[in-house]
Order: sequence, then C-alpha cells, then structure tokens
Amino acid sequence: MTDTTTDTTTRSPVAPPAAGGCLGDSPVRPDAPAKVAGRFAFASDLDAEGVLFGRTLRSPHPYARIRSIDVGPALTVAGVATVLTAEDVPGQLHYGLISADQPVFAPDVVRYVGEAVAVVAADHPDTARRALEAIVIDYELLDPLVDPTTAEAAPPIHPDGNVVRRIVIEHGDQGVEGEVVVEGVYAVGMQDQAFLGPEAGLAVPDGQGGVDLWVATQWLHHDRDQVAACLGLPVDDVRLHLAGVGGAFGAREDVSIQVHACLLALRTGRPVRMSYQRAESFLGHVHRHPAQMRYRHHADRDGRLVRVEAEVLFDGGAYASSSFAVVANGARFACGPYKVPSARIDAVVVRTNNPPCGAMRGFGAVQVCFAHEAQMDRLAAA
Repeated sequence: MTDTTTDTTTRSPVAPPAAGGCLGDSPVRPDAPAKVAGRFAFASDLDAEGVLFGRTLRSPHPYARIRSIDVGPALTVAGVATVLTAEDVPGQLHYGLISADQPVFAPDVVRYVGEAVAVVAADHPDTARRALEAIVIDYELLDPLVDPTTAEAAPPIHPDGNVVRRIVIEHGDQGVEGEVVVEGVYAVGMQDQAFLGPEAGLAVPDGQGGVDLWVATQWLHHDRDQVAACLGLPVDDVRLHLAGVGGAFGAREDVSIQVHACLLALRTGRPVRMSYQRAESFLGHVHRHPAQMRYRHHADRDGRLVRVEAEVLFDGGAYASSSFAVVANGARFACGPYKVPSARIDAVVVRTNNPPCGAMRGFGAVQVCFAHEAQMDRLAAA
C-alpha cells in the first residue's frame, strides 16, 4: 500500500513559517507556492495502492417508505467488491452535529431527494456507477411536506417531530406602540455554498480493525466522534487527517462521505476513495436555511425605534444539522444592531421533506439582516 501521507507531502510541499514574525509583517502563505505551481494535493487527488472507488445510491423521492432493497444484481457486476445498506452499519445508525437524527443509510423511510440508501465499492468509478444502477429498490411514495408554513400542524415526518426548536424573546414594555408603524413580509431562498472542491476523501484500513481517513472537512474532531460511533469503534481507532480543502463556507461542518468511506474500507480491507461530482455535491451537503419573515417596526416621529415585532420561520429540511444554533442566531440578531427598547421575536425552525439545511456563513443572522434592513428603508421612507 502506498503511504498516503508521504505521497501528499511530496506533491504538496509546505514551507515552514518564518521565525520571528511580527505584527504588520506580510508573510508568504506556506501553501501558496504549491498551489500556484499546481502541486498542492486536494482531497480528490489522494490515491493509494489497491484503491477501490466508492459511490452512493441516493433516493429520487422526497418522501417514501422503503419496502425492499435487492443488492444482489449489483454484487454480480464484475469488479464490485461490496454493497452496503443500513443493515451493515455496525454501530450507531444515526449521526448529527447537535442531534443524532440522520441515518447513515435510510433504513425504512427516505425523507428528501438525495438521501443515502446504499453505497458501493468497486475497482473503477464506472463499475461502481453500473452497480448502483443494478440495485433494485421498491418504494411506496408518501405525500411530502414541502411547505414549512404547514409543518407545525402537519403529521410528523420524523420521530423527533416537525419542530426542531422555537425561541421567543420578549423585551421591554409589550404594550408600547410607535407613532410610525411599518410592516413587511420577506423571504430568503435556499442557497448553496458551491465550494470549488466537492466532497472527497480516502479511507485506509490499518489491518487491526481501525481506519485512517484523509478528508476535506472543517471539524476533524466532531467528524471523528460521529464516525467512530457509527463504526462501533473506540475513537482512538478512528484517525482523521485534514486533506486539502477546496473551500467550505460551513457546508463541511456536517458529515458527508466520512462514514461511507470508512465502512467500505473496513468491509473490504482495502483503501477506498470517494469523490462527489458537482450534482451529487448539491445533494450531499447542507445548505443555507430558507426563511420567511414577518416584521412590524414602531418608531417615533424623530426616527427613534420604539418597538420591533418579528416572526421568523426557518426551513431546516429533513434533518436537524445545526438548525438548533441557526434559529438561535436568527432570534438573537432579529432586530439588527439598533437600540430597541421593546421587542417580541418568535423564531422557529421546522423539519420538512426539503434538503437538509445547516451552516453557511453568518447562518441565521444573514436571513434576518435582509428583513430588518429592508424595514429600516421603509421607516426612512415613511
């Protein structure tokens, strides 16, 4: 087996930082020469002797019950090493940043388009693709919940319910009113981080039941803890190494290929490389939360704010990810950077059968900023 660490270092020489640097200096970035020369190894560049290629089978439906999965036809494809489903997860089936509510593979119900159902390891990416096409799944389609405004009253789509978290903040005199009142309804759509380097990594079994994973991520230790729990291994037997990261912007805080690649490597006893194409990357990571916001601002005739009332609804998609923190930021920053003597903020994040949402730069604060600044424009014009 090729020593991946040595290979990466050879391809991506990083100069040590200069000694005695001072405030105001302009040091050379240690990774800059390798990147400019095209020698820097990003996660998708990693390789190892005897490597297999992993691919993920994803649900084409937003909400459906899985009646049966037949992986037999995929196993007959020449070059396929293994096919894994929920039944093959040796440890904890679910993972998550704050709440472990998302399955490694959907065991009985898929809750969004793109949810992982199975994974394949094969000797070539095209072989893995053909194997995915050979897997037969019988779905019973269900009525998806796609409108977040109906989520609280709708039948639960998840055992934990449709409401992830609600925060109500009341500050000051709740009966006060201003001489000037403006109202507005605002919406922010889902956004994707679209980093240049899609999700990628290389899992290498150590031959003693443990595994090393080189991966592009933002949180090595959080990843390690989640991966170890799903593998049913002590954390010391799961070693994560930061590979070259081609952008993140929050989307790499959540697990993507990590558990899948390690499961395949441990099952086959061979290194497994996984790398998403752009279309799969859009399905394989979290996005910025869409938000619907209703605001009422009160002010006096001199333009001083008297009261702010806001109702903020975040669509968290099928699983919680970092929604718990996102709605907290939204509630905390709902009034903006202004002195507000009276306020009532009702912020809630709900589950739907839309793609999961999580961290993206300034999460929670960005959505409400659009609304409270639009309200200030309305006040100025009133």
